[in-house]
Amino acid sequence: MIGRLEHRLEGIQAEFRETWKGEKSTVSEGSVATSPSAMARIPTHLLSRKAREQFLELDMALVSPDELAHFLDLLTDNVIFADTYLSLTKDPVRFAAGRKAWIELRLKEIQET
Repeated sequence: MIGRLEHRLEGIQAEFRETWKGEKSTVSEGSVATSPSAMARIPTHLLSRKAREQFLELDMALVSPDELAHFLDLLTDNVIFADTYLSLTKDPVRFAAGRKAWIELRLKEIQET
């Protein structure tokens, strides 16, 4: 059984190497992939997915359509921001003002860059 698992793992690793062959992008926590084809293959972190869902449910009305796109990208691209956002949503009523201020600050930082 272990032999079959090792063989399967080797196959998965070989397939992974082939799909990334020739790509010039480097991805690390908080960075953005430089290649659209590479970005399409990068799985979204679980925290980022949860943060996007929470944002769309709780705070989407706080931002304009352009800001919405930027903020969703921020949550997807940076797991630390996603985790912080989720922390602020643990008590949606009590942290509402702080969460709104935090979102506005992040969007202001995006606009300044």
